Amino acid sequence: MNMCSFQTALQVWNEGFHGYFIDLTLSLDDFLRRIMSLGISPEHSFIAFVNGQPVGFLLNGIRESLGKRYAWNGGTGVIPSFRGKGVGKMLVQVALDLYSAESVDVAMLEAISTNESAIALYKKFGYEILEELVVLQSDALATDLVSSVFIITKLMPAAVGKLEFYREFSPWQCQWQSVAAGGGEAVIAVDADRRVAGYALFERKFDESGKPAKISMYQCEVAPERGDGELVAASLLRHVFMMETGNCKRLTHNLRKTNQVVIDLLTASGFTTFIEQVHMIRRLS
Repeated sequence: MNMCSFQTALQVWNEGFHGYFIDLTLSLDDFLRRIMSLGISPEHSFIAFVNGQPVGFLLNGIRESLGKRYAWNGGTGVIPSFRGKGVGKMLVQVALDLYSAESVDVAMLEAISTNESAIALYKKFGYEILEELVVLQSDALATDLVSSVFIITKLMPAAVGKLEFYREFSPWQCQWQSVAAGGGEAVIAVDADRRVAGYALFERKFDESGKPAKISMYQCEVAPERGDGELVAASLLRHVFMMETGNCKRLTHNLRKTNQVVIDLLTASGFTTFIEQVHMIRRLS
């Protein structure tokens, strides 16, 4: 991809996602912003050509964490007239060859749960489903969340990655590195004994008047074996989503469906399911 023009990359992105489950059409500015904030590497990404025509793409990011190298398939698409001709299979194989050459330990990706053909393709290449994910959203809150005695403390996203109960295998976009690169924030909930009871990773965007316009949450986790997990989660969610400020666009990104405490609290507060995905990984080492 680094040998192609930005316009070519954008063209095949938009055409490759034509008719997709959700609208992923991007402007050039948004496309470049996505590449930068999510750590997509043009040098490690691919565009497939037939007779000089771009017909498909596969975007990759590679990062190292805790002594392991991770690769992320940040999007794969084929233009409608070339679907079913093996372009997707070729791209996935070329990506796996790259991962081996780059000594990647774990490859990961997300796929929409109803995209059965894509999931089947990835399974053929050795990927397995690690967990199910859900994207929740709300424009208007139905109920507020209770306050509690926890102290909410802001810190750098990287500090969250050092917590004992940080989820290393979170989806790529939800990892602290992606949140930090996108200008996001991190907070922890501290109890009366000065123990870290939970953490959250999120990003806020504001309008011209300084009011919150969009709040995106990437992780909200409670320390294991706590008997007050619901209070911990409620305290974090109340802070992250600025419940007292009224209505704005609020959503979660790829929240694991096993995080039932957080899902139940958000559902009771007016959040609804936008889309569901699966988190897939392939271990290479």
